[in-house]
Amino acid sequence: MRKQRRGNPSPKNAPAPRATRAVAAPPSGLLIAMELGAAWPVELADAALERRVLTQLEGETPAAFAERVTSRIDALFGRGATLGALALACNERIDGAADDARKTLIGLSLGTMAKRQTGKVYLTASPRSSGRIREYLASLARGAASEWQSAGLEVSVDFGREAPPARGDALIARVA
Repeated sequence: MRKQRRGNPSPKNAPAPRATRAVAAPPSGLLIAMELGAAWPVELADAALERRVLTQLEGETPAAFAERVTSRIDALFGRGATLGALALACNERIDGAADDARKTLIGLSLGTMAKRQTGKVYLTASPRSSGRIREYLASLARGAASEWQSAGLEVSVDFGREAPPARGDALIARVA
């Protein structure tokens, strides 16, 4: 009589492999919300597979823009893609209205992403941004990140890179 090794079931007693059907998760999409006068987030936008863009309209208040964006998230990502990231392209405004609108937009977007326990918000601004907006956005990101960290969500700041001047721009700069 042969002894069986511990831990290795004999082929006769081994359970039959179960056929499992892999369910593919919908692709993760990027929502770019552009405030008036904000710089286009080049590096983030180019990397996204599924991308939606909403821009602040001329004369639209920051609160109205935030409301319009958050009310359209489900419609924008309801079919075939889910909201995986928000790039909030910020202008130089730091007043109370802009701050409240950004906090609302960030919070509601992260709340949507929290359902899947994955997602990221990028606060973006021009590489030429002032020190005031840089400091403000860094503080805003730290606050939101600490609030949503336990849900597996991230918040960061991206100022992009200065694009090298085009050949024609370089000539104009030398002549001027």
